[in-house]
Amino acid sequence: MPSTNTASPSRNRLRVLHLFGSESSDYYSIVSTKYACECDEGTMTDPTVRKEFEYVYACVHPQEPRWSFPKDLSVKSRSKAERMGNSAAVARLISMNVDVCVPHMFCYPGMTTYRSIMEFLNIPFVGCQPDAMALSTHKGQSRGVMQHAGVRVPSGELLTQGENEKEVPDLYTIIKAHKYHILQKQTSLPSTTVINPLIIKRTGVVLVTKSEDIKKGLETAFKFDQQVLCEEYIPLGRELRIGAIEDGEGNICVLPAIEYHLSKEKPIRASTDKLTEDKKGLPTGFAKTVTTCPAKINTKLRAKLVDMVTKAHKALGCRDYSLFDVRVSPSGEPFFLEAGLYCSFSPRSVVVNLCKATGDSSLGYHALFRMLIKRAASRKVDVTKLDTQSLGMMKKQQNKKNDPIETKHAA
Repeated sequence: MPSTNTASPSRNRLRVLHLFGSESSDYYSIVSTKYACECDEGTMTDPTVRKEFEYVYACVHPQEPRWSFPKDLSVKSRSKAERMGNSAAVARLISMNVDVCVPHMFCYPGMTTYRSIMEFLNIPFVGCQPDAMALSTHKGQSRGVMQHAGVRVPSGELLTQGENEKEVPDLYTIIKAHKYHILQKQTSLPSTTVINPLIIKRTGVVLVTKSEDIKKGLETAFKFDQQVLCEEYIPLGRELRIGAIEDGEGNICVLPAIEYHLSKEKPIRASTDKLTEDKKGLPTGFAKTVTTCPAKINTKLRAKLVDMVTKAHKALGCRDYSLFDVRVSPSGEPFFLEAGLYCSFSPRSVVVNLCKATGDSSLGYHALFRMLIKRAASRKVDVTKLDTQSLGMMKKQQNKKNDPIETKHAA
């Protein structure tokens, strides 16, 4: 087995890189920066974190040159940091001798390409690998993988522009026969609406309640993606988010759930229920929501959720933690809507609060953060003790272990 380093031998503290920003839009850049700042401020209140970790920062920008490396996350430092292109940024990252990375990027390239860059530079990071992140953002593919693993998902159809979008009326008729409606989701990227080249606004899902609105809804959806997912609308019973965290041996511990209290007048959560926006569509803060954490769940429902979370976590190839949106029907049956496999470790982050809800001190905010940082850092490969053949074999084994298809069949 290849040897690993938990920390650079010349330093007493782990050097932790906070990777934030977005190459896709100002919108995602603002959201990412807000969460990174909250993580920075929240974790550094703990004396043990300050003793064990040293923070450095890398920011990705929507405009060229893409990169900057501020000395801290203050507005002044971020605005004055020198901008540089990809080649110079890679050289800078190598020279920083980073032990581990906390990714705070929510755009598609941030969840995939930039995590791959970290892997290429032998900078281990907390959370899922790029392939799992890519799978989770494609709602059609991820729901198919979860369903194959035995996880209940709403009935649905993946529509491709120019191929089968005309099948919607038939699908609608079938769903209406079951007293459901069509829920439209964009599939390949986090749901977005382009306002201008630098601003992208999240729109979430569209609930179609009248047959005459189907055509208009699809025309709107296909402006932003060539594929659209149409799903059953599960009548409002309960709206939950529930996740899991892995222990040091890779065993999956299913966490408590958080419940979002919705009304009959507004039965789905939209983007405006998560973030507030200005007139330009840019995020200004976090929306107020009515929640209960931990949610009150009976033994029967809890058993179903534990089984389904465990299967979904394995099937999608998750690592360290996972998080899922779940709709519970009025009859008490849970349906998994989607996976959200990211956490910025802000005090307000859902995974953080689900861990806190366990009442286990080892999963408290700072303890959880320190545990996951150290675990990720232990994945750093000591390349001085490996030859080229060993590196290739190790990478192949790692990819196979985290391949969602391989894991799916094993689930």
